[in-house]
Amino acid sequence: MRNGKRWSFLAIALIIIGFAGMAYQGFEFGDDLPSYNQKLTFAELNSLSINSDYDVDVTFIKSPDGTDYVEVRGNMEEETIDKLKNADTSTKDFTLDLKRKFRWSFMQINFQSNNQHITVALANPTRLEQFAVKLGSNNGSFSELNAGNVTINGTSGNIKANSVNTNHFTIHSTSGNITTTDIKADTEIKLTSGTIKVTNLDGAATLQTTSGNIKAENVKGTADVSLKSGDINFNNFTGDGKFNNVSGNITLKNQRSDSLDISLQSGNVRLSADPGFKGIYDLRTTSGNIKSPESPGQTQDLIKVRATSGNIRIQD
Repeated sequence: MRNGKRWSFLAIALIIIGFAGMAYQGFEFGDDLPSYNQKLTFAELNSLSINSDYDVDVTFIKSPDGTDYVEVRGNMEEETIDKLKNADTSTKDFTLDLKRKFRWSFMQINFQSNNQHITVALANPTRLEQFAVKLGSNNGSFSELNAGNVTINGTSGNIKANSVNTNHFTIHSTSGNITTTDIKADTEIKLTSGTIKVTNLDGAATLQTTSGNIKAENVKGTADVSLKSGDINFNNFTGDGKFNNVSGNITLKNQRSDSLDISLQSGNVRLSADPGFKGIYDLRTTSGNIKSPESPGQTQDLIKVRATSGNIRIQD
């Protein structure tokens, strides 16, 4: 009983201290950041990197005036504005520095958007060799990306990419959701915690997360998919693939595959009956039921499924 009273007293004391701090600051919730726009023009741009603690919205366009330029606009700190004003545009390999110094402030709240809108204009869209992004605990949205290689690294936040044309497309993050649409590239997405969602991918797909779901639709290319806890769902998949899950279901619907290697410890596996498959079904589960058509046996192509605890179904 005494402990309960002590905790109640402590909570009330902290609330009073909080209000006192707010009153001391005149109940201000943080100063608004100034709005700023900067256009950086380059004679020639071979590679571009962006390091940001702000949320970013990046779009690539065909240059309307025949020059390579990067335009940044948004609400930003004075320190960031100074960096943009002093940026060296004589280099062919440019790093856009949008990192912020940590500043501790008591009870400071600001509801103003800190999203930075970045336009990358290229006279020759095929000339950019490398586009790389490093994010902190912030979100990133990317569209119409075109470069030899595209790499996005994040810590905590959501990442969205739409319309990407590159040789290799890589996204690595610790936590958050990753969503991609209309990708033409061999793609690697690795995430520790969160959902991966892929729509319309033309190229090899390496998808990996520890905890969350992996959803894919209209993938054309080989697939290497792994998950520890969650569900794997592929719809309209064309290609050979390897799928591994520890706890959760694996579902492939309307797939056109001649070689599949599927392993699962706890959960169910379900595949659509594929009229184009002419090979052999090799299906085994330690604890569960198996239901599938007879193996056509006309080729040596193999669909192999192993489950420790769960059912295996191949049917429409």
